[in-house]
Amino acid sequence: MWEWINDNAQALSFFASAGTLGVWLFYAHLLYSGFRRQRQARILVTQGWGQQIDSVCLISNMSQEPIYIHSITMTIRAYDTEYTEAITDFDEAQPRDSENHPKEVTRQGPLRVGEQMNLGTFRSLLRQTAKRHKDLSADESQPLHSLAVRNFKVTVVASYGPEGGLIGAQRKFLVRGEENQLMRPVAVSTKRMTRRRARQKMQNWLEQQISTTERCTVASRDKATRSTGR
Repeated sequence: MWEWINDNAQALSFFASAGTLGVWLFYAHLLYSGFRRQRQARILVTQGWGQQIDSVCLISNMSQEPIYIHSITMTIRAYDTEYTEAITDFDEAQPRDSENHPKEVTRQGPLRVGEQMNLGTFRSLLRQTAKRHKDLSADESQPLHSLAVRNFKVTVVASYGPEGGLIGAQRKFLVRGEENQLMRPVAVSTKRMTRRRARQKMQNWLEQQISTTERCTVASRDKATRSTGR
């Protein structure tokens, strides 16, 4: 036995070294996987208080660090057409509300670790999106089935980590029932948007929203100037 070991000592040493290297690589992979999971943003879009259309939409930050929400968009699928609008700001807010209570005028802002934000009921979010399209009825007195909504998606665009790169979270919901009064998520979990193509798409959304806001601001200022001139 010892003679065989002595004769094959070099080969045994090689295999022992290879085995040790394999063990180190395995533990290094575990450490890297754990570090990567900690560094990944985890944003949840959930439905609270039942499965009716008046349930609330909750955004939760389950990441290891705070996030900053840039934009929240709603995409409605109705009449074989998609309608996408930003629902970041509240339509009924007044400029004076932003002085001491910014959370009363916008959903934009930081979200701490383990914190959640209540966006309001899904019905109110659908109405807010519908108000900006003549093809959709936003009349509160009408039942929701007047919108003929088939499904809709809520998308959150945020920055995460020291580098401030864009990350996104999206969840799709189906509307059902005789008068579209019931809804449920399509998938169990929230979809993470981290690929390069998705990041570019989110960047384009933000640029379009900035351009739209700038045009609306200029138009409002010109209207106020004309009114003053009269």
